[in-house]
Amino acid sequence: MRENPFEQQIAHEREKDYIHPAVEHAHNKAHGLLEASAIDPHDFVELYGEANVTRDLAAVEKKEAGFKPEANKVYAEVLEAIMYHQIGHGDWFGKDATTMKSSKYDDYFNGSDLILELTDLEEKPSHLSLSIDVTFGTATEQEKFSKIKENIDQGTLGKLKYFNFDQKGPVKIPQVIIGVEKDLVVKLAGLWSDESTLKTKSEAALKDHPVQRVILSEIFLQLQVFRNYAESTGKDNLVSIFEKDLKIIESILREKGFADIGDLRNDKVFAAIREGLKVFKK
Repeated sequence: MRENPFEQQIAHEREKDYIHPAVEHAHNKAHGLLEASAIDPHDFVELYGEANVTRDLAAVEKKEAGFKPEANKVYAEVLEAIMYHQIGHGDWFGKDATTMKSSKYDDYFNGSDLILELTDLEEKPSHLSLSIDVTFGTATEQEKFSKIKENIDQGTLGKLKYFNFDQKGPVKIPQVIIGVEKDLVVKLAGLWSDESTLKTKSEAALKDHPVQRVILSEIFLQLQVFRNYAESTGKDNLVSIFEKDLKIIESILREKGFADIGDLRNDKVFAAIREGLKVFKK
């Protein structure tokens, strides 16, 4: 009995290494944008010394030698680029939010993809390090949350080496994990890389897309859990930091207003994030 070609196609799309054509197309644009926007360690030679920076760049080069990104990484990079662009040009996180692309060193060795700069009511800047996940499982999230928990247990936060010129060394800032499932990335990629005569309509749909509220909700939930855990373990120095960021994210969510997120409330990655946060209850 012959196999149904339609069923064969569905099976193919479920394969681990499958990359949807819309994501593959968007990835060329995404990779170029992120490469051009990444913080350059060469700018920190005066702070760290040339030998130190050269050593870090060699470590990055070694990491990338013969490296072919897995499908999940391609999807994540496309989502990362869309977020980077939309936070800056689509007000996804409100008009006062800006974002920076982390250096490759901090991406590989400190788990930071993007750095989000937020402004509180007193117009003081606050920073969050964003790690982007696009997956169907919980293993990656649990591993990253375990690291965040370990940092809180030690009374510290995520680390960024190449970020702030005014600091004397690595900067400590809160880190959160964000992501959505692959099917949604496919839709976002199609809107973002649209080059047809309907491009303006796609840009408008992307600017108002409810995914921004889902991602903000992911961040809010994590900061809430981190704040409560820090308080329960007597890490008072961290409680105020998490609390400040919570208030900013809450105000952005209020500004966005209520929106019908439909099926997005069942996003598999959001569910994996909620599952991964259970590590803070152990």
